Amino acid sequence: MLETDAARMSAPMDFADRSSSDLLRPFQLESSGLRGRFVRLGRTLDRVLEAHAYPEPVSRLLGQLLVLAGGLAGGLKFDGMFSLQVRGDGPVGFMVADCTNHGRMRGYASFDAGAIDAASTERELLGEGLLALTVDQTRIGGELQQGIVSLEGRTLTDAMLAYFRTSEQIRTAIKLAIARDPRSGGWHGGAIILQALPAAPGAEEEAAREAWQEAMLLLETASEAELTGPDLDPDTVLYRLFHETGVRVWDALPLEAGCSCTEARVRAMLERFPAATLAEMRLPDGRIEVTCQFCNRLYSFDDAAIAALGARRRH
Repeated sequence: MLETDAARMSAPMDFADRSSSDLLRPFQLESSGLRGRFVRLGRTLDRVLEAHAYPEPVSRLLGQLLVLAGGLAGGLKFDGMFSLQVRGDGPVGFMVADCTNHGRMRGYASFDAGAIDAASTERELLGEGLLALTVDQTRIGGELQQGIVSLEGRTLTDAMLAYFRTSEQIRTAIKLAIARDPRSGGWHGGAIILQALPAAPGAEEEAAREAWQEAMLLLETASEAELTGPDLDPDTVLYRLFHETGVRVWDALPLEAGCSCTEARVRAMLERFPAATLAEMRLPDGRIEVTCQFCNRLYSFDDAAIAALGARRRH
């Protein structure tokens, strides 16, 4: 379903190119050829999560989904939007995290505020449900590709690993962490994702298995502080973990919070409604208000703007 992006890893970089937050760093382990991505989010998480002032358990879950979306989007070849969506019957009934091929990210969660405190684990917050991965290239005339699996395991990471195991059959490992600064309240998240490409015919299976096991042992030593930063840049962490096997990094993709909503798009959406529906949407003062569920931006249309909607619809 999803195509690994080898082209993005075309030019090696040295460790002088450093930034500690809000980036995706592709890398490769030299001795084994295993490929990976290190995703680190700071300001991006703050902007997305603070737009709705989510309760902390919801912020942690959505923060994880954003980190996963950023890391997985970096391993794909696409021009458009990559999305992770979770639907469950628990207190957090819906979450979505989007990342464009240019690194602009957004996210949203809907939840039952009255039931959040009764859930003590990620699985209790999500309940039973589905995880969907979507690549949307329809804006450039491309296709919409989607993979859907049941939520498995105790965490979002478990569910993501189950997807690769059952749907993609790509050997994958993910080490993820989310942290909140106790003084500033700011959020930090990070993850290292490692994947083994399918072995070539005649390749030494035992050697590949040993290389994978060695990489897993090294990955397991990564601490929360190393994954989330912000005092340690990703390149330093990768060197600490994998310098014995050799690690090569490629151009980092900057990541940032950014919503695709615009007044023009909201206006185009309203133009599709019949006049009777627009009349029902009016507030007591006559205006129509639309709030973006992602960034919480409010769009307001007065009598003149609403009349213009009708005029454009007639033409």
